[in-house]
Amino acid sequence: MERDWHLVAYDIRDGKRLRKVAKVLEGFGFRTQYSIFRCRLSPRMRAELVWKLDKILQKEDALLVLPMCDRCSDKVVERGALTDWTALPAPFVIM
Repeated sequence: MERDWHLVAYDIRDGKRLRKVAKVLEGFGFRTQYSIFRCRLSPRMRAELVWKLDKILQKEDALLVLPMCDRCSDKVVERGALTDWTALPAPFVIM
């Protein structure tokens, strides 16, 4: 199944909900900044992510899930901890 990059940003007004949202997102992608994650998602995975977050979020919270085509992800500019937006990151590391 085809997966595309998504940029997920959030603004959560409550610390408890903030931690829950971050924990859910850690299961789908990688944190790039405090409240921004990058996730490589299939349409089904994206629907599952939004469904899980909808169960946590309240009216005063904000969520942005931005799909990015391959051409767009190739143009991402990052400064600091550089990451490769073109390759699918490893889902885990064996130690």
